[in-house]
Amino acid sequence: MTEDRVRFYSDGIPMSAVLVVDELTPATSRPAFVYSHGWGGAVNAGALPLVRSLAGVGYVGLAIDHRGFAHSGGTRARCDPNEQARDVSNAVDYLLARPDVDPDRVIVVGASFGGAIAVLSAARDRRLAAAVVLVGVGDGERWLRGVHGDEAWPTLLERLRADAVTRATTGRGELVSFSTLLPGPDGPSAPDLDPIASMYPHGYPLENLELAIACRPEDQIAAISPRPVVLIGVDDDSVVPIDETVALHQRAMEPKRLIRFPTGDHGGPLGPHADEVARAIVELVSELGAPA
Repeated sequence: MTEDRVRFYSDGIPMSAVLVVDELTPATSRPAFVYSHGWGGAVNAGALPLVRSLAGVGYVGLAIDHRGFAHSGGTRARCDPNEQARDVSNAVDYLLARPDVDPDRVIVVGASFGGAIAVLSAARDRRLAAAVVLVGVGDGERWLRGVHGDEAWPTLLERLRADAVTRATTGRGELVSFSTLLPGPDGPSAPDLDPIASMYPHGYPLENLELAIACRPEDQIAAISPRPVVLIGVDDDSVVPIDETVALHQRAMEPKRLIRFPTGDHGGPLGPHADEVARAIVELVSELGAPA
């Protein structure tokens, strides 16, 4: 299996990605996928076990660093869902330029907030044969209000309004720690968010909260039909509650499938359940009607 860092462009911005290919797979007409990372920009470190597992069953995998994150260009650590959906579409263009990729068998896989991006991407780009959403966000405002709590919410909205004024009058907004955007969960099984924060020592735009609040993938997921949607959640997820995955499934049209793991927390589908998730993706995408 080979893993190479490659370059492509999205809206003229230089983009970085890790391309994973199993050399033992026949070199022509392979299925492929674009992987979209989560809100904090942990990018390829956490995703590679799943990416490798999918490559091991024949897929060409492209785990992208969205604009502004890791090795890609763009405004540092700024997360605009609409721009990230365009990153996915431009990554599809990159894959379709490869002679070993079947243009009818390219799907999108996204985890956490990347799951939201997977929905937006597939709803807008008909070249994507299916969408796979892992522990995804269905409604940004509902999710973040639940994370921050009703008591803190009005103060947070006031801070966002003040930041919008500052951006409009000075051209620069407030930079904050990742824990300001997403307070860390408690408990022994909770994911460690410190490594994510350490990747961006200068902080994240507070504007990311405003952009995420306005993001409602569940309003667009029905547009993916008649292409398949596979939704995978974890019942003990301490970052994105299982209710978000359930809400997405309820709003999706057929063909669709929901898988719930009882344990594993937020990182379960990318870590301890990676091989099982990879097998399920391949089987379900084929079963639900996408070319496999």
